[in-house]
Amino acid sequence: MDTTRRTILRGMAAAPVVAATSGLLVPGEAAAVSDGVTATPAERPMGLTYDAAHSALLEESIRGLHDKEKLGRIDVAGVLRGKPQHEGRNGVLPGLWPRSTRRPDRAFRWSGNDRIAKSPEWWPQGISTVYDATEQRGRDILLVSWYHGVEDHSANRGGRIAIIDLRGRTPKYWYALLVLPTRKAGGHSFEPLYGLHAGGLAWYGTKLYVTESRTGALYVFDTADMFPIKGDGANLCGKGPGGVFHAFGAPYAMPLRRVYRVDAQGRKRLKFSQVSVDRDPDRPYRSLVVNEWEPGKDHAIVARWDIGHNSPYPRMEPGAASAVSSAVYRVERGSNPKKSGLPQGYGMQGAVSIRGRLYLSVSRGERNGYYSGVRLDSRGVGTARKLWELPRTPEDLSYQGITRNTGRVWGLTEGRGQRFVFGMRVSR
Repeated sequence: MDTTRRTILRGMAAAPVVAATSGLLVPGEAAAVSDGVTATPAERPMGLTYDAAHSALLEESIRGLHDKEKLGRIDVAGVLRGKPQHEGRNGVLPGLWPRSTRRPDRAFRWSGNDRIAKSPEWWPQGISTVYDATEQRGRDILLVSWYHGVEDHSANRGGRIAIIDLRGRTPKYWYALLVLPTRKAGGHSFEPLYGLHAGGLAWYGTKLYVTESRTGALYVFDTADMFPIKGDGANLCGKGPGGVFHAFGAPYAMPLRRVYRVDAQGRKRLKFSQVSVDRDPDRPYRSLVVNEWEPGKDHAIVARWDIGHNSPYPRMEPGAASAVSSAVYRVERGSNPKKSGLPQGYGMQGAVSIRGRLYLSVSRGERNGYYSGVRLDSRGVGTARKLWELPRTPEDLSYQGITRNTGRVWGLTEGRGQRFVFGMRVSR
């Protein structure tokens, strides 16, 4: 292992993590008054930090790839102007949608191999929209994270992002591989983020927050600075023969720029299942909201970190060493298993929030999941209540504003042969 790569990975191991919450309401329900933040919250605050020296090293490697290796730059808008890499299909296959739940407002399924999950083993996880990024309403541009499920480190390909355009008659999408920039004896290169689970996704401004669910970290990328990749080697990543760069066949690569980790302050470290954006105009700051996946505990945790007014990053007080959570919520399972929105054995996959009310997607293996609501009390505690069923293997959630009073909750499924993305219309 070269010296620069060792230093980068050491920085990744030492750097601290971030969390987020975003929101929505179901039709006919009023917004909760409480925002779950009081002088005596039920859960202690958590810090969120990153290693500035580590980030500087990553930026230096990215500059080297641009300046010395002559890799270009492209943003999401540039990707959308190009020829699609894949084309999906509208709608949900018969039998995959719960009978007790109204049909989705929008839905699409992936192209053949992505939907069926043939080799290589890629699994869809997180979702975010251009509304999260810019607050532009009604523009159906989505990002979805995938992780590579191969356990063998040498064969693992890390994570990738699907950039999806739903504005035409059929869904079109492209992949960008998530990569670690490196510097080796032969010059600058990059490699996969081996073992990255990419369980959740939050797109804010040009920054893309990706959760590392296994270790409890938040990785930050920039959607305005991706590398166009000329090489199409399906089994190659980084600088290959003749100086040509490859990204396992993906046409783009998105380099890592920061890593945040949680300072648990004496508690068990929070493992992020997902991250979402809360753009509630009634709050003083926009927020990132993170929840944990804990199917065995009697409750689950959701934490909120505010984003600075003039920065796309978690807000730190002047002179502070870390960003401190503005709220940490506790979600109780409830004593009645028939009404519980988070029954025993089920884990919280996604969480969105508005005006103190949380909405969750929960799952347990191949069973149907649930879309659940949580009304928080003055201490930031609430019990999950089942609102409707979700398809089997539901994953992350994201809220997209459409008009002032209506929106759409986006979700997705990961099961083999039953993978699709869906949007449910809701009222604020």
